[in-house]
Amino acid sequence: MTGLPRYEWRRLRSLPGNRALLAAVVGFALLADLTAAGKPLDAEGVVFHVVQRDLAVRWLAAAAVGAQAFGHEFRYGTIRPTLLGFPRRHRLLAGKAAAAALAGTAGALLTSAASMALLLVLTRWERSLFADPRLWRSLGFGAVTVGLVAAMAAGLGALTRGTGLPVVLLALWAGIVEPLVAAVLGGAGLLPFLSMLQLAAYSGEAVDLGAASPLSLLVFPSCLAAVLAAAGIAFARRDATTP
Repeated sequence: MTGLPRYEWRRLRSLPGNRALLAAVVGFALLADLTAAGKPLDAEGVVFHVVQRDLAVRWLAAAAVGAQAFGHEFRYGTIRPTLLGFPRRHRLLAGKAAAAALAGTAGALLTSAASMALLLVLTRWERSLFADPRLWRSLGFGAVTVGLVAAMAAGLGALTRGTGLPVVLLALWAGIVEPLVAAVLGGAGLLPFLSMLQLAAYSGEAVDLGAASPLSLLVFPSCLAAVLAAAGIAFARRDATTP
């Protein structure tokens, strides 16, 4: 199992599109940080600029990276030699999902580090902000949520055998379905993406969504487990060499 995540990690890093996505996300964050030049910045402000402001953009990029895990293989037929090297399909799915999660988390951490470094140069800040545990909690949750989205996109890629449809499905769910459900029925803490927004907020309470509940930690991982389980069943039963 150790060799599979390493192989998939290298494969994801080798794709030019993934490198371009990472560069675009980092560049977007750094350009947006220029608007804070010369302003005072506390821990809550750092969380807004480094985590909350760009979180949806990072999720979208992570979904595109995660979808490549299977979508790219099916598109170019490389799933065949991959299955020859790693014939146990459930392990292959788990390895690809783990590598996608690692890539998403690493990209988010890199983006946050670059953004924070620029903010520390451009803004006026208090050294005490580094002692605020809520800052590090938000940074951690923000990075982990990006990895989880990438893993879910990998599972959806195994189900749909495409690179675009998983991204579209996740974008529609996060951007349209969940906000509508929350507006009509409430309960943002029980919706996958909105619960992650709450967890990544500095105070644990995103604007207009209320505070995160104890169940918020379990919502997205539970949905991810369901997607991967469905993907595992479909991947095991279907002929992987035909559309």
